[in-house]
Amino acid sequence: MKSYVALLVSGFLVLTGQTFALAEEVSDKQISAFTTNLTRQDHTGTVHELAPNSRKAARVFIFMTGECPVAKSYFPVLNELYAKWGKNQESIQLLGIWADATQSPQQVANYAKEYDIAFPILLDRDASLGQALQPTNIPEAFVLNHAGKVVYRGRIDDRFLQLGRSKPEATEKTLERAVESVTSGLELAVPYQEPIGCFYELPPAPSPGAAKLTFNKDIAPILNANCVVCHRDGEVGPFPLTSYMDAAKRARQIARVVDLKLMPPWKAAQTHGEFEGQRTLTEHEIETLKAWAKTDRVEGAPQDLPPQPTFASDWHLGTPDMVLEMEADFEVPAGGPDIFQNFVIPFDIPEDKLVATVEFKPGDASVVHHSILYLDNSGKARQRDAKTPEPGYSTFGGPGFTPSGSIGGWSPGKTPRPLPDGLGRKMGKNDDLVMQIHYHPSGKATKDRSKVGIYFVDKPKNEAFAVWTSSFDLDIPPGEANYIVKATYKLPTDLTMLSCIPHMHLLGQEMTVTAKLPDGSSKQLIHVPQWDFNWQDEYMYSDPFTLPAGTVVTVEARYDNSSDNPANPSSPPERVTFGEQTTDEMLYCFFLVSVDNPKLVPAVAGDALTHEAIRRAAFRLKGGR
Repeated sequence: MKSYVALLVSGFLVLTGQTFALAEEVSDKQISAFTTNLTRQDHTGTVHELAPNSRKAARVFIFMTGECPVAKSYFPVLNELYAKWGKNQESIQLLGIWADATQSPQQVANYAKEYDIAFPILLDRDASLGQALQPTNIPEAFVLNHAGKVVYRGRIDDRFLQLGRSKPEATEKTLERAVESVTSGLELAVPYQEPIGCFYELPPAPSPGAAKLTFNKDIAPILNANCVVCHRDGEVGPFPLTSYMDAAKRARQIARVVDLKLMPPWKAAQTHGEFEGQRTLTEHEIETLKAWAKTDRVEGAPQDLPPQPTFASDWHLGTPDMVLEMEADFEVPAGGPDIFQNFVIPFDIPEDKLVATVEFKPGDASVVHHSILYLDNSGKARQRDAKTPEPGYSTFGGPGFTPSGSIGGWSPGKTPRPLPDGLGRKMGKNDDLVMQIHYHPSGKATKDRSKVGIYFVDKPKNEAFAVWTSSFDLDIPPGEANYIVKATYKLPTDLTMLSCIPHMHLLGQEMTVTAKLPDGSSKQLIHVPQWDFNWQDEYMYSDPFTLPAGTVVTVEARYDNSSDNPANPSSPPERVTFGEQTTDEMLYCFFLVSVDNPKLVPAVAGDALTHEAIRRAAFRLKGGR
């Protein structure tokens, strides 16, 4: 049998002039799930975030090259599936993965153009995706469900069942059938079908310290996929990282901040895709940046340079349903402390609406650090605004009133994503928008007039709203380096958790949020091991989950009021209690949630407000402000 196969293969090689190998059997150590959090460019320069969890019902990865005839023959088939599945805009995502790390980005782009490949092809130049999924052949398809489980791997269809021989047409559309099963919630009877084609070969992978690293081949792909979104002209990054010299003259500083995990700015501890838009580097990427900084920082061959990342020049999701803009320019001084300014923006809508998502556009991105979009139906924000001569009014932390809601926020690098399943945040017809902006003076006086595009839910099904827990029992002695405070909230009904927003001030060091379910089990909702007030974010769960009624959510926060805390606003340290000012402290954790029955929204939202009112009243009885 072996001699027959050898003759068959050698004859096939003579006919094709290609180097082929038989399909290997799948390793005993099968990959059951995608557990890696990566950001990668495709052949056009577009950046793709890859994480275990996804809102897509199915994700299809196809390992491919431009040299394997079997793979090339499937390009038209994959183009048809890409179009049929909605071009990655609907519930199914199709991504090619270029499996030949020896070919330059321009060569991959040329192949895509020559063969009219319509779908994105990810550049897996360090073989991270290959190592994560461990394909055996080219082409080989992997189908992941929304939780990252590999529910199918193998052939695309049955046209090739033996190397060197094929049917004129496929009689079984294996991949398409697998995707249909996944999107229908069905279990696949046959999760593996042997792929036929060329061996997948992992490229030699010396350690970063031993490799001959170059900017074009090794460093630019990391920066393009993770850093350039903010570090480019007109964006919030203090300097660009779009060219060789940009990186070469800052190599040691780049290595330093990624090693300390200060950059990219992401404070949640989870690193495997629990949250959408996660900004993290792999350990291999960090080591590569550190190793290059210790070398002569070689630029490398021009053909190895990947394309510059592409970013939407206008609105990411198309024209918004409504655009709200600050009514006047706000003058940001060249220096001085950071500014938290609240701008009241009235709007006119005929009825209450549900907001699917927002896209915030800084007027001057060089000074706009982040923004939170509050709603106010009390008129208190207007009253505070009327008392100040400049546009808006200044606060620290909150907006200076109890919001009637929020429609989201923005921080550098955040991509607008609609809430799932027809969910939206309520925007009342009698509300004002209060746009709180954190300004970080850049050394040059400037003016800002920011705006936000608002996208309403096309077919509203249910409202997403906030519940939260807080503590006013903060009394932190001067010099106390490990002050612990806890706050709890018991869910009055089943709640679907959509996002989490931790909040402390300058003494905050760490926050852990845990849910204890009625059955005695526990689930960590978020852990922020190195809190930084300057990098606040809303952490959107990539796979929303439901907690049952009676679940107790516990927030544990740690504060450092010693002189060793570099963010301590007082020197020497002073006693700190709850309050709105810079020198005060807070403990809040907000959760964006939904309930199955829309009629329960007022009661559940009211429950959170009632508990807040009780806590505040107790605080005032104790003499608090």
